[in-house]
Amino acid sequence: MNYSELIKNIEKGWLNPLYLFHGDEGFLIDEAVKKIVSVIVEPSNKDFNLEFLRGGETTCEEIVSKAQTLPFMGERRAVIVKGIDEIKVSGVERLIEYCSNPSPTTTLILTGHKIDGRDKLYNTILKNGVVVQFKSLYEKDTTGWVMKIAKESGYRIDNNAKDYLLSIVGSNLQRLKNELEKIFTFKGSNKDIKTDDIKMMVEDTKIESIFAFTDSIGSKDINKAFKFLDKMFSQGEMPEKIVGMIARQFRLILLTKVYRENGAPSSEIPAKAGFAPFLLDGYLKQAAKYTLTELKDSFYKVQAADVKIKTSDISKKIIIEKLIFDLCSSSFYANRIDQLV
Repeated sequence: MNYSELIKNIEKGWLNPLYLFHGDEGFLIDEAVKKIVSVIVEPSNKDFNLEFLRGGETTCEEIVSKAQTLPFMGERRAVIVKGIDEIKVSGVERLIEYCSNPSPTTTLILTGHKIDGRDKLYNTILKNGVVVQFKSLYEKDTTGWVMKIAKESGYRIDNNAKDYLLSIVGSNLQRLKNELEKIFTFKGSNKDIKTDDIKMMVEDTKIESIFAFTDSIGSKDINKAFKFLDKMFSQGEMPEKIVGMIARQFRLILLTKVYRENGAPSSEIPAKAGFAPFLLDGYLKQAAKYTLTELKDSFYKVQAADVKIKTSDISKKIIIEKLIFDLCSSSFYANRIDQLV
């Protein structure tokens, strides 16, 4: 089952006594949990029929005990365990036994980040309940999500404003929701959201970091590139995401270069390459710093680094540093020679 099917079932009242939600998109997991709770537990009964536990702070025995407790002044109760992947393995057989025959008056929701699909608990829940994986949304899905949130809140956001918001904030749904709520408050009764509204209300940090980082690589300034890499790691950016940024950026620079050299009008390049029009100048400047051969070679290096990030035991930061070194090396050596002459 996917997220959309899950939400439809919840809205129809088709609920299961046992759920396992896992994956990278924690915001959607929380939203799904809230929807289930809103259907099962009346607000006046939350003190009696709603339990929250944390995997790293509870035991399997306590989870089962809470799940087997009968509802009070209501038909059902909900027990939510966040971070089930952090729970101690001792006593897990007791939880597996419960999941084989869950209480019909309790909805037990287990959530976690990384869940092993070969695990006995996972397969028991898969057989007797509902398992949903919450993957990070693709760019096109995030776009639709932004439009949906705006529409549900009674606002209209034009395409340029939406593209600009996504380029600044990225695909983090929690931050997107927070920024949209700030914008809704700012706009008030004026329901049309424009790019200028985004520029006024949303701090432009992500796009600056990405372009500064990739531009330092495009300029073959290895020292600056390493500084930006250190900054990204210190801010908690995932290594896979950093390589993904570089991969996406080089793909768009390559497409910009190809369309430019094939005589495409500048105004048509954004739509052809697949990026927002206001980013055109940045991509044109970066494309001018590379030959097509260099761009293609660089793109393959990025792909190779991406594979290593996902499969190698080598430090992920070292892999990215090596990638930056490879992308900047020719100019780096030239600069070193210039300094020695």
